[in-house]
Amino acid sequence: MKKLIILSALGLTLTAGLNTATAQSTTPRIGIKAGANYMTLGQLETGGVTYNYDYRFGFQGGLTADLPLASQLSFMPQVLYTQKGGNVKGTVGATTGEIRTRLNYLDVPLLFGFKPSPEVTLFAGPQVAFLLSQSTDTYVNGAATANSTSTDGLRKNTIGGNVGIGYNFNSNVSLSGNYVFDFDKAANDNSSQSKAKNSGFALSLGYSF
Repeated sequence: MKKLIILSALGLTLTAGLNTATAQSTTPRIGIKAGANYMTLGQLETGGVTYNYDYRFGFQGGLTADLPLASQLSFMPQVLYTQKGGNVKGTVGATTGEIRTRLNYLDVPLLFGFKPSPEVTLFAGPQVAFLLSQSTDTYVNGAATANSTSTDGLRKNTIGGNVGIGYNFNSNVSLSGNYVFDFDKAANDNSSQSKAKNSGFALSLGYSF
C-alpha cells in the first residue's frame, strides 16, 4: 500500500509537471533581448583589387515574441536595433589605408522555432533589415582623413536569413546564439561592390514576460 501511495504521488507530480509545461508552451509570450554581435561586410572591390573586411563588434537589442503554433513549434518575430559593418585595410607602396564602417539597422527577423525540449529552441527564418544610419571613417597611415554619414549609394532595406539556437534557463531568462546573413548587397546598384554583404554572429540574453 505504501509503494502504491508513493507511485501515485509520483504520477500526480509528473502529470502536473507535464500539464504545466504544456500550458507554458501554448501561452504567447513577449520579451526583450540584448547582446553583442561580431559582423563583417564581406569584401571590398576597388581599383581592380579585392580586400576582405575584418569583423567588427557591435550591439543589438529590442523586442521579441513567442507565439505558439503547436506544442513544439512557434512563430518568433523580433524587432531589433542592430549595429553592423566592418573594417578593411590595404597597403599600396608606402601608403596604408583603412576604412571603418558602422551601419545601423532596424532588423525584423521572422523566425520559426522548434523546441525539442523545454530548455532548447532551434530557430530559423528570413529577416528584413531597414537602414537607419551609417558612419564611415577613412584613415591614411593611421591618421583620420575623412568621415561620411551619408546613406546615398546604400540600400535602404535588405533581405537576409537568420538561424540559431536558444537555451532557456527558466521560464523567463534565455540565452541565444545565431548567425545572420544578407542575400542583398549593402550597396545600392553598385555592381563593383556585389560582394559587400552583411553577415556575422550574435549572442544575446533575453527576458520573457
